[in-house]
Amino acid sequence: LIEFTKVVKANPITPTPVSAVSGGSIDAAASKLSAAAYPFIKDVDWTSNLFSKPIPGKSPQEVMKAVDKMIVMGAAMDGGALKEAAKAHVKAIEGMDAKGVLSEADFAAINAGLGKAIASVPTSKVMDVYNSMAKVIGDSPVPNYLYSQVNPQDAQAAYNAFLEFKDVVKAAQR
Repeated sequence: LIEFTKVVKANPITPTPVSAVSGGSIDAAASKLSAAAYPFIKDVDWTSNLFSKPIPGKSPQEVMKAVDKMIVMGAAMDGGALKEAAKAHVKAIEGMDAKGVLSEADFAAINAGLGKAIASVPTSKVMDVYNSMAKVIGDSPVPNYLYSQVNPQDAQAAYNAFLEFKDVVKAAQR
C-alpha cells in the first residue's frame, strides 16, 4: 500500500469534477460518517502486508468475478462524481502520514466523493458488487482477523455510522 502511494504521488492528476449528482445531503452524511469512523481508521495497521495477500481459499478467478462487478459499476458512474472521488483519493494519499493514515478531512472528502459516485448508479449495480464481495469474503477468516486487530468499540461506531451513510446515499440514488 505504501509503495502504491509513492506511484500516485509521482504521477499526479488534475481532474475537473463536475457532477450531475446533488451532494448536499451526501456531503453532510460523509462528514458525520468520517467523524464517527476516524478513530477506527487510525486503529488499522495500513502498513501491514495483509492487504497484498490473496484471500484464503479463493482463486484469482473467483476474486476477478467480484472485481469485474466493480468495474461494471464504475463504468456506469457519473463521470464528475467519479473524478471527485479520485481527486479526493489522490489528495489523501499525498497527505497521509508514515503509518498510511489520512486526515479526517481527506477521509470525509473520499466518503463524499464515493457516496456521490455510488448514488449515480442503479441499486442493482451496487448490489451486484455487494453480493459478489460477499461470495469472495464469505466464510473466510479475514473479517474476524481484521476485527481482532482494532478497538471493537471504534469498529462498531464506524459500522453504525456507515449504515446511516448508506441510507443517505440510497435516498439520493437515481
